[in-house]
Amino acid sequence: MKRVLVVFLLVLTVFTLLGAKWSIAAIFPGVINDRDYNQLGYQALMDLKKELGLKVAYSQRVAVPDAARVMEEYIDSGFKIIWTHGGQYVRTTLDVAKRHPDVYFIIEDEAPPKNYMPNVFTLGREYHLGFYVLGALAAMVTKTGHIGFISGLELPFTYGEINAIYQALQDMGLADKIKLHYIYTGDFNDPLKARQAAETLISKGCDVLISGLNLGNFGLFEAVKKAKRKVYFTATYSDKSESAPDNFLAADLFNFSYSMKKLVKEIMNGEKGKYFPMEWGRDKARYTEIPVKNVSMFVNEKVKELAEKIENGEIKVKKELRRLLIKK
Repeated sequence: MKRVLVVFLLVLTVFTLLGAKWSIAAIFPGVINDRDYNQLGYQALMDLKKELGLKVAYSQRVAVPDAARVMEEYIDSGFKIIWTHGGQYVRTTLDVAKRHPDVYFIIEDEAPPKNYMPNVFTLGREYHLGFYVLGALAAMVTKTGHIGFISGLELPFTYGEINAIYQALQDMGLADKIKLHYIYTGDFNDPLKARQAAETLISKGCDVLISGLNLGNFGLFEAVKKAKRKVYFTATYSDKSESAPDNFLAADLFNFSYSMKKLVKEIMNGEKGKYFPMEWGRDKARYTEIPVKNVSMFVNEKVKELAEKIENGEIKVKKELRRLLIKK
């Protein structure tokens, strides 16, 4: 019995030492209880701690000008992996990574860095896939022939979102029949700006709003609920039905835990920097919420069919990250 106990303690000690060798610090642009992008990142971090035994730490509401300082502080504290959870941090993270070749960095972007570095891994979020489906859904639901897109900042991935929506309209033969309006508020997390943008789009006749916002969504919720006519909306990252149940259609769902566990295991196994796309498909990292709410069974089946065609490669969604291809 004592021998078994000794062996168990030795195994436990070895596991603990191995886990202690690896540590990860995450930088979040918002708060970890936003029920959205940041909370999903925080959940992934906690899963890394629980399932891989990593030491973890994080900082919330980190402004871009402060990101380099925060990263350097974590590196000075001995953290081996730095994860910057947001496309706005890419340039800063790459600059810090050049100074610390012995530290691994995980950035989030839609394409590999132009200058490859062996200590930088790019988590590809593949927004364009989900927004293609949401664009098609909006086209099926609209009665006015006007749909709206609201996002925070003009970044390559938000260009990819709106271009994917427009591709869906083109593929459906509706690009000349349905008008796609868009507004960038300048902030993913400002509810007041989001509400004003939503009200502007509604005043232009939009009866479906496609949101690419984070905390700004709370302003959008108010706008759609107070609109004089029925206005529906889609969201990103997580189900938002409880905030406006009569107006919500579907979400472009994310599961960062699914991808981060695989990516961090590759780092621990000695892999070099690469582009690591989040996998699209049911029960994977990326998918559209199905069944869609507040629509007919016919629309639900069509959305499901589109999602499956993207998964099996029958539909090719272009990842167009340049400035908008459409006109207002």
